Amino acid sequence: MTQPVPPPASDEASLQFDRAEFTEAPPATKCTVCQCAIQSVYYEVNQRLLCPACREEVEEAMKGGSKSKRALTASMYGFGAGIAGAIVYWVVSLTGYNIGLIAILVGWMVGTAVFKGSESRGGRGYQALAVLLTYLAVGASLSPDLYKAMKERSDFQTFHAASHSLDSEPVEPPDEVAQAVAAVATTVVLTPALPVLVGIEQPMSGLIYGFALFEAWRRTKRAELNIAGPFKLAEAPAEGEAAPAEQERSVG
Repeated sequence: MTQPVPPPASDEASLQFDRAEFTEAPPATKCTVCQCAIQSVYYEVNQRLLCPACREEVEEAMKGGSKSKRALTASMYGFGAGIAGAIVYWVVSLTGYNIGLIAILVGWMVGTAVFKGSESRGGRGYQALAVLLTYLAVGASLSPDLYKAMKERSDFQTFHAASHSLDSEPVEPPDEVAQAVAAVATTVVLTPALPVLVGIEQPMSGLIYGFALFEAWRRTKRAELNIAGPFKLAEAPAEGEAAPAEQERSVG
């Protein structure tokens, strides 16, 4: 009895008709601003792909507008951020912990606010504004401790004068309102110098204040647009044609 001869093995993979296989089309290249599909022409703006319309809008936004309005807006935003940062610094100090690193947070807040108010342009003037507001914010955060010290010193001087008085007549109680006004006036005068005075007495704190000023300076540096193009998208090869070995500036 003869054995059945098996069919010869085929070199090609057998066709599978029981399931369909699909190849997904590559995703369309989109503009990073409007998220619309780029048809053929695109630009590279700071290493981001933009369609021609968005490129014109971005370039126009960096040229037009009122300088005085931007300066006023940046000052208002930075002043508000400085007040908020000083309050945060002071509230944390009430817990008994003197966390000087919060000063760097104040610099970040002020620098970000000033840069936002400048319509994301930045520049030397805005850097100087951010550094000044950060310095004043750090000084303002230290002013409550200075006021407390001035008030205690005034009370001590009044008590000392009363206890060493040679008059037999009773000494009138000190005028608390006058003492408070004097303490406030002294605090206002000395507050701008507080970061320097504290930095001299505590070099580590002075170093942290320097980092805070640098952060405000860094956050408001001038924004530059590096525009390259126009470029054309690489067209997909026709069916049956081999793709080129190397394509320059192809996207997608």
